[in-house]
Amino acid sequence: MPNKVLFGAAGVTSILPLTMAALVVAVLATLFFPRKYIFVPMVMISLLIPVGQVWMVGSFHFSVTRILLAAAWARVLIQRGKEGRDAKIRMNGIDKAIIGYALVSILTYSLQWEQSAAFFAQVGKSFTTLGLYFFFRFCIRGQEDVERAIRTLMVVASVVGILMINEQVTGRNVLSIFGGVPEFTAMRTGYLRSQGPFEVYLTAGAFGASLLPLFLSMWKRNGAHLLAGVGLCAAVAITVTSKTSTATSALAGALAAMALWFVRDNMQLVRWGIVTLLTGLHLVMKAPVWSLIQRVDLVGGSTGWHRFKIVDNCIRNFFEWWLVGNHNYMNREGGGDDMWDLANQYVLTAETFGLLSLIFFVATLVYAFKYLGRARLAAGSDTAKAWFLWLVGATLFANMVAFMGISYFDQTEVYWYLFMAIVVAATAPVIAGETVPEPVRSSRAEFEETWPDFELGANGITAREGAAGAFSLYGE
Repeated sequence: MPNKVLFGAAGVTSILPLTMAALVVAVLATLFFPRKYIFVPMVMISLLIPVGQVWMVGSFHFSVTRILLAAAWARVLIQRGKEGRDAKIRMNGIDKAIIGYALVSILTYSLQWEQSAAFFAQVGKSFTTLGLYFFFRFCIRGQEDVERAIRTLMVVASVVGILMINEQVTGRNVLSIFGGVPEFTAMRTGYLRSQGPFEVYLTAGAFGASLLPLFLSMWKRNGAHLLAGVGLCAAVAITVTSKTSTATSALAGALAAMALWFVRDNMQLVRWGIVTLLTGLHLVMKAPVWSLIQRVDLVGGSTGWHRFKIVDNCIRNFFEWWLVGNHNYMNREGGGDDMWDLANQYVLTAETFGLLSLIFFVATLVYAFKYLGRARLAAGSDTAKAWFLWLVGATLFANMVAFMGISYFDQTEVYWYLFMAIVVAATAPVIAGETVPEPVRSSRAEFEETWPDFELGANGITAREGAAGAFSLYGE
């Protein structure tokens, strides 16, 4: 008998008339908007409507996102007919890694469960993965498209931020009328944990925290100053109101990555230093170095032990899952009743789909950092462009930190593949094979022009003055 929870065999149509009306408008906009705007309805509707809104056809679930994907790809085919060769996508490492991940996950998941329901469920998920990513790749091709995508995320984040603040005030989620989210906001250790349109507060918090450097990258862009400020406030509001250590850790990761700008030409030493530190800790600690995860409790009420245990079980049971994955993780001892919850993107990929899928997933991250690093070097003395690319990299790192505390499974999937398309478009000239010059250290004056000029604290010092002071610590 198929596992209905894992394979999604159960369910009823639950699309409300209001959702259907919004969906019709989004479909028409996707079909008739100018090419540069056709991804906007997908982002707005998919991120703001809870995933509980589904249309059942037999045993197949058609979420709002999947319905929109059908219209989106109809538009892609029409647009390709108009643009001809100009509409072709040149494959790169990230593209190939995502394709490899999607195809291998179908194969390994089907072999693991040996049930047709598992095969069809994973085909549906892979359709969403590839459909979203390559749709965004088609739409977002250059810097103007990148900035347009970030502005769209700012608008979405602003709406989500307002909804999550309202939850803190009222204790209720107004989106519960759509289904998929609870009416009453979750509470733990005396704190309300807002979630907005997301399935859980963990993904909501990760979404907001990881966006902060991306929004900061638009601070000096033409016509985006005010919207960037609103977006930054929204990102912080989402992080704070989610009240999760995962979001706080992701935000800390984003800030740390941004601070490393000052040593950007010595990142190899930084990376080796981190590896050396972790190796040394592993050798001197009584417990493995990954046991440090259980000590992370930045807001109170966090389940650090559970996060540590799923990582520990994954490492210790490598030979159970490495080939095609293994669903026995639900029955392992030592983690209590929550061992079914693989709240870690890396562990979930490994345990669910096997080592090869994990390699493809990690390869996506490696290629993204590689392209961003090469593009930053190619920017040369253009400090503003280099800083923009560095902030995109900080966003990527923030997501990687968030992956340690949650897997992306709801609207965050849409956000993730949109962001991957942004990375590819932002680094397109380098991916196409442009030469990369030697890095040029920027002057203080050049850097100060890229930093927002707002006050830090009550002492009246502005961010620009603080950046200049920090810059002087490292020399011109």
